[in-house]
Amino acid sequence: VLGVSNFSFGLPSREIVNHNFLMMALTKGLDLPIMNPNIDSMTATVRAYKLLTNIDKNSVDFISHYGGEKKTAPAATGAKAEIDLPYAIENGLKKEAADLTAKLLQETEAMNIVNDMLIPALDKAGAEFEKGKLFLPQLIQTAGTAQACFEVIKNYILSTGEKSVSKGKIILATVKGDIHDIGKNIVKVLLENYGYDVIDLGKDVDYQTVVDCAIENDVHLIGLSALMTTTLVSMENTVKLLRENNVDCKIIVGGAVVTADYAEQIGADYYAKDAKESVDIARKFFGN
Repeated sequence: VLGVSNFSFGLPSREIVNHNFLMMALTKGLDLPIMNPNIDSMTATVRAYKLLTNIDKNSVDFISHYGGEKKTAPAATGAKAEIDLPYAIENGLKKEAADLTAKLLQETEAMNIVNDMLIPALDKAGAEFEKGKLFLPQLIQTAGTAQACFEVIKNYILSTGEKSVSKGKIILATVKGDIHDIGKNIVKVLLENYGYDVIDLGKDVDYQTVVDCAIENDVHLIGLSALMTTTLVSMENTVKLLRENNVDCKIIVGGAVVTADYAEQIGADYYAKDAKESVDIARKFFGN
């Protein structure tokens, strides 16, 4: 327990001192700060600390205060509010969504659930992300929940002896020399949720590995990611080698340091500014 503002008594610009001291104290084990909750910089410091230390799971509190529009729970009817599958997906209720999917499969065709509920929920999340109404932690949470639903559906299809229909095969890789793969992994989850088979080659992938994989697996759409300026040359070399080997494919490039101009410069076919746009490109490419 600590009276935070006592530290700055007698100093000018006390608010600056107080909120920095508060963060330092929180990192050293402060559990209960005594402070003025009407000072935005102080409450913001607490929220940022809880976000960065994962006390605020999935950034829920931080986003609810600073993300603009707030999501509202469904109105209660009777003793307990009913939720449907789209709501469960949009709000990251993974267990509830999986249970609802299993229940729906007893009376609804698997592909109807996918096309009428899962895909529209993902489309809505993607659209809100593009408009800045939804943020990356929420998008990942929505995708993870949808993935849980797809797993239920996949297991159901396997148990009935049916064969799951793929919308197309896509190779993903973070280029040689680059070990950052968070963005690529988000793209993978979204693509799989939309029904595509993803061959994930991982990170620091050699140029020839991409070429060999595309030829061996007859893949016609390849996604390359780079997050470091020093590895942009690896992206260019991978594209160049694919062209030199006459691989029949289209290439999507993306990542924090990649631009549309650079994509055109190295001969890539598409530039994706984020994971949602990668999905849009795949849907356009495969016509589904």
